[in-house]
Amino acid sequence: MRVRPSLIPAAVAGLIALGGCGDAVTEPAALVPAGEVEAALAIAARLPTFTSLASEALARGRATPGRGENGASDAAVRLSAALALAARADSLEDAAEARRLRAEAYASGLVPLATLLEPAAVEEARAALTFWLEVAEALVGEAELPPVRDALLDARTLLGRSRAASALGDDVAAVSALVGAADRLSATTPRAVLRRLLPELEARLAAGRSTDTARVADLRRADRLLRGAREAEAAGLYVLGLRRAYYARQILGEAPAAAP
Repeated sequence: MRVRPSLIPAAVAGLIALGGCGDAVTEPAALVPAGEVEAALAIAARLPTFTSLASEALARGRATPGRGENGASDAAVRLSAALALAARADSLEDAAEARRLRAEAYASGLVPLATLLEPAAVEEARAALTFWLEVAEALVGEAELPPVRDALLDARTLLGRSRAASALGDDVAAVSALVGAADRLSATTPRAVLRRLLPELEARLAAGRSTDTARVADLRRADRLLRGAREAEAAGLYVLGLRRAYYARQILGEAPAAAP
């Protein structure tokens, strides 16, 4: 995944506007970002994770017969087994079991991944994650969810560790920190943030309906926005859903969101 650094200022500027921090509340029909901002947001759907990096490393190994030495072959076998575990974890709804399988995959797969992954691929993945981190800090920082803020801080630290390890020639530490950063950043994508934010806003709306009879029109509008956000989520339009959720939160008030 190649990242154009020139995209970052335009993307971040567009995403600050996306947060809707002004006093006016814009109608949902006008809330779809375009152009370079959409290109930046698309990266969130394909962040380089252990699963994607392992798949890439195995595919490149198969396409490069000259690397078929005993050590590389053994690493490929071990990485294939770890990839199967990680793929199972990615498909699970049970978060605890997914974490367990993912930890097992990393314990057995990070060393062979570091053996097989080309340095250029590590750098490319690190650049993509750094790019998304810059974009995410502008986009999902508006959500004011402590788990999201913590994930952004952790990812920045881990990416720094990965760069430092690469500079020292410690490939395993570099890849391990890289994968850790990818895992943390997966909690900052529009889809992940929307899944955390909507239940909190829906609970706030329900509370407002029972206690704030003077704001019937506002609460109806917030309800319409949140229903639209749910529809966008179901359609896979996570950015649109997130914008509608942000505007619903504006109407409901800026009380800090509770941690899930």
